Amino acid sequence: MASPSEIKITVYGKTDVGLMREHNEDNFLVVDFASAQRPSPEAPLDFSLGEKGALFMVCDGMGGAAAGEVASTMAVESISSAVGNAGPLSRERFARRLRRAIENANESIFAQSRDNQSERGMGTTCTAVGLVDATLLIGQIGDSRCYVLRGGRLSQTTKDQSLAWQLIEAGAMTLEEAKGFEHANIILQALGVQEKVEVVLSQVSLCRGDVILVCSDGLHGPVSDDEIKQILLEEPDVRKACDRLIACANEHEGPDNITVVLARFDGPELPEAGAEDEVKFLAYDPGQDPEDPEPEKPPLSTEKVTGETIPAQEHRSTSPELALANEPAADPSPAASPAATTSSPAPPISEARPLLAFVLVTLLAALAGALFLVSLRGKIPDRSFEGPSFASHSRAALPLAASPAAADPLVAPTQPADDAGGQR
Repeated sequence: MASPSEIKITVYGKTDVGLMREHNEDNFLVVDFASAQRPSPEAPLDFSLGEKGALFMVCDGMGGAAAGEVASTMAVESISSAVGNAGPLSRERFARRLRRAIENANESIFAQSRDNQSERGMGTTCTAVGLVDATLLIGQIGDSRCYVLRGGRLSQTTKDQSLAWQLIEAGAMTLEEAKGFEHANIILQALGVQEKVEVVLSQVSLCRGDVILVCSDGLHGPVSDDEIKQILLEEPDVRKACDRLIACANEHEGPDNITVVLARFDGPELPEAGAEDEVKFLAYDPGQDPEDPEPEKPPLSTEKVTGETIPAQEHRSTSPELALANEPAADPSPAASPAATTSSPAPPISEARPLLAFVLVTLLAALAGALFLVSLRGKIPDRSFEGPSFASHSRAALPLAASPAAADPLVAPTQPADDAGGQR
C-alpha cells in the first residue's frame, strides 16, 4: 500500500448559482488537514497527502430563502472541524470519525431548524470524500454524487438516496426515464430534516491517474454521464475542467445551483489500473465507533488478565450504575451459581481464620449451655414426657422452672407459659 507522502493530489472546487435560482444554496470544501491549505479561486491546490489526511465535500442546501445556504454552511464547517481536529488516524478510525461528524452535523442543523422559525425545514445533502491512504472513504446523505474516471471509463461510486434511484434499482424505470420523472427531486435523506440519519459509507481503492469528481445534482441532473466523461477526458487541467462542466450545465438551462470538486491522483507508488479494473459502489463498514463502545463483559475465567490494558480514551462508563456494575463485588452472594463457585479460587488462609474462630466460639457456647441444662436436671422434676408432646413443653422449659405455678402438680402440663414467661 502506498504511504500518504507518496500520494500526490491536485484538486480544485467551484460553485455557481446557475441560471434559474436567485441565490446559491450549495457549498463545498477542499482541505489538506496537514497544512490546513485550501485552493484559491484562481489556482488548484497541489499537495502530498499527509498523515492527517484530506477531505473534499459537496453540500446542496434546500429550504427556501437563505435557509438552505445556512444548512450547507453549517454542514461544511461542522464536519471539517470534527474531522480535522482528530489528528492522525488509521483508515478505520478516520471513517468512523467521518461518519460521526456527519451525524453530529445533522443533529446541529435539525436543532437550529427546530428552534428558529425562519429556518424551519431547512436541510442539505452531503457527499464527503476523505482519505488518509490510498483508499477513498465516501460518506453520503442525499443525492450529491461521487464519480471516478479511470482508464477512459466514468463510474458512479455512490447511490442516490432518492425516490427515482429506488425505482431505477427496482427496474421500474431507466436512467433516461428518470431524468423526466416528475418526482425526481424527492430525496429520502437530508441533513437537518430528520432527527437521525443513516450515513452510507463506501470505498474506492485508488490507482495512478484516477480523477475524482464530487458534484451536486445541478451538474449530474442536466448533464449526462457521457458529457461529463468527454469533458474530463479532453481537459487534464482540473480548474479548466471545472469551468467547462459548469458551463455545460448552464448550457442545459442551468436549472439549479452547480457545484463541482475535481481531484487528480498520482504518485509512483500508486498501482497502475488494470484493463479489467472496474470501479463501482462498494460499501464500507469501519466497525464500532470507539467513542461509543459496547459495555465491557466480565471475563469468563477468573484467571488474572496479563495482556495489554485498553487505553482510557478508547472506552468510558456511561453511567454511575455501569461503573458500579463493573467493580468486583465485595461480598459475593451465597446463592451464586455452581459454575461460578467452582471456578473461583480458594480464599486465602488469612481470610479463613476469622471464620474458623467464630465457629469454635459458637461450639463452645453451645457446649456450655448444654452442661448448664444438665446441671439443672437434678434440681427440677423431669416432666418433659408427661404431656402429649415434647414440643409443647420444650419452648417453656426455663420459664416454668422460675414460675411458682409451674411446680404445682395441679397445673395441667398442656397449658405452658407463653414465650415471655407469663401464664396463658
